[in-house]
Amino acid sequence: MGFMLTILFMKTLLPKSQRVVLTMMLLLFYALPVSADLMDEGKTDSAIKMLVFPKSLRVIESQGDKMNTVFSDPKRIRKTLLKLDPARVAPAKVGEPVISPVTRDSLQQLAKRYSEDIIFIFRRTLDGTKNTIRHQGILYLARQKKVLALKESRNSGSLQEMDLVGLKALAKEARRVLHAKKFEKRQSAY
Repeated sequence: MGFMLTILFMKTLLPKSQRVVLTMMLLLFYALPVSADLMDEGKTDSAIKMLVFPKSLRVIESQGDKMNTVFSDPKRIRKTLLKLDPARVAPAKVGEPVISPVTRDSLQQLAKRYSEDIIFIFRRTLDGTKNTIRHQGILYLARQKKVLALKESRNSGSLQEMDLVGLKALAKEARRVLHAKKFEKRQSAY
């Protein structure tokens, strides 16, 4: 409807050559899907239903567009992020690293590959000029198909120390966000 009104408006004001170019641009705009890296957006979806625990958790590292060989110690991930499982009933597992931008389509494919309820995706980016590490993360609720964004952290110091502190901060933030969405039964006042 809005597209038709735009074309009618263009017919009255623009010459034919400009109308053709503008129409082609509008068609391309409406036809191309927009996919952005959800890690960089940092936005949480709305209308998320409350979570009933226990939930299973899968931890996956997103390495952006390229393989990052600086952070290759899986023991550090086991010590920090795998202890995130909120109810401690279903053990958390490490998934295979993802080397591509995190989009909604890639999240849906990960949800099909893994059977866990919550997929925790994190990214570590080393900035050599400032000597800092940037830790980002999102929680993907597979059954609701919703994204919970986590606050990013930046740390400076020695490489291993920065990484450990950043991963602990990311785990603490993820635990806080998950427990904020926890469903608790209310007792009646009678």
